[in-house]
This record gives sequence, structure tokens and C-alpha cells, in this order.
Amino acid sequence: MRTLNINYEFVDGTPTEVVEIHIDNLYMDYNFLTTEDRIVHIEFQTTNDHIIDDLLRFRVYEALLARKEKKKVITYVIFSGEIENAKTELDCGIYTYRVNPIYLTGHDADEIFRTVKVKLEAGERLSEEDFANLTLTPLMKSKMSRKDVIKKAIQTVKQEKQVTAEKTMAMLYTLADKFLSAGELEEVKEALSMTRLGQMLYDDGLKKGREEEAQRISTLTSRLLKEHRLEDLQRSTEDDEFREKLMKEFGIE
Repeated sequence: MRTLNINYEFVDGTPTEVVEIHIDNLYMDYNFLTTEDRIVHIEFQTTNDHIIDDLLRFRVYEALLARKEKKKVITYVIFSGEIENAKTELDCGIYTYRVNPIYLTGHDADEIFRTVKVKLEAGERLSEEDFANLTLTPLMKSKMSRKDVIKKAIQTVKQEKQVTAEKTMAMLYTLADKFLSAGELEEVKEALSMTRLGQMLYDDGLKKGREEEAQRISTLTSRLLKEHRLEDLQRSTEDDEFREKLMKEFGIE
């Protein structure tokens, strides 16, 4: 090997055939296509306890996405307010894998709510920046629990009738599904009960009076929200045949 300038001391050979057969559904938090034809991949992190495993997972996401889409992928990791510094690089041998960190240290969810409340009480419409800030409140520091922050953000946003408000609620639900327990998630669904998104979650199942059907529709809604397929979600509430087609697509029995 030294003839080829591979200057390592070898202990033994290792297998060249790695056989591992299993099926994984890999759910990334968000992907966006840029005007430069690149994919910006965004992940949310509220813990730093398993950062090496997380970086390995993000590297797999990037590799699979780049191979599938034939595009460059850039990963940003948004860390919650309690994380001030995290490992963002991984030594992979001949190259170093890295993500771009965004720290929300110093961002205060309670202050965001106060600012938005003043605008709403003054009869002002919320701006795109306001909606963006409300979306990120579950990751900011707050005197409230993460569950209560999400519920308050939803209660605030659902006062607005803009399309951006519906998208914000969908993103808040996605964060709730990612970070909250099953019981806490049920409370968030209750907060959504008087919104169109909440109706999408429950109406069809409740009309049929079958808890099983309600659970199937809830699962389908969650999967569609994770993939940001809002148009399919809307159509599924109106077209029974299309909804069943989606059920089969996701393997929902």
C-alpha cells in the first residue's frame, strides 16, 4: 500500500460486503428548494445529549436526498434557547461533515407574545416576520412549558385569517408532534379544534362515529403535514376515494 502512498499500519482486513436489510422511514423536519437549485434542509433540536448520533443521522439525510434529487443539500440545525453551543462537525475520515447551527439563545417567546398582542389589540395585521417568530416560539426560552407555548402560539395565530396563519399552525403542529408526548399532543389538537386544520384532523372521523376512522385520519393528517402536502390534506377532506388512496400510500390500515 505504501507504493500507492496509503501510509497506514494495517492490523487486519475487514469484510468488503456489508449486508443489512431493513426498511426505515426517514422523516426530515423541513426541506426547501432555493433559487440556486439547492436544497436547504432544516432540523430542530431541543437536546444536545446525542449530538454525534444526530450528526450521523443528518449526514445520512443529506446523502440520500442529494442522491435522489441530484442537488446540493445544505443542512441548518436550529437549536432551542437552552443550548448555547453544540458540536456541529463530524470527522468522517478524508472529509469533515458539518452543519450550520442557528442558536435561539437570547430569543424570548414571552416577549414575542407581548409584541404580537400589542399589534393585535391595535387592530394591526401580523407581518410575515411575526408569523415566523411565532413559529419558532416553541424553541425559545419561556416561563411556560413547551406545550403551553405551542398552545398559546396557536391561540394567537388562529385569530388571523391569512394563508400564512394556516401554514404557521401546520408548522406548530409539526413541532408539537416532534417534541411533545402523546398526551400533550392531544391538548394541542384541542387548541386546534376550532380551526380549519383542526377540522381536517377530526371532522370526517367524527361524522362516521368511529374512533378507528378518526385515528386513521389523524395519522394521515400528521403524515401529510410532515411532508408539507397541504393541498393533498385539503383534498382528502373532500374526496373519500382520494383519501383512501393516500391511506394505502402510507400503509395506514
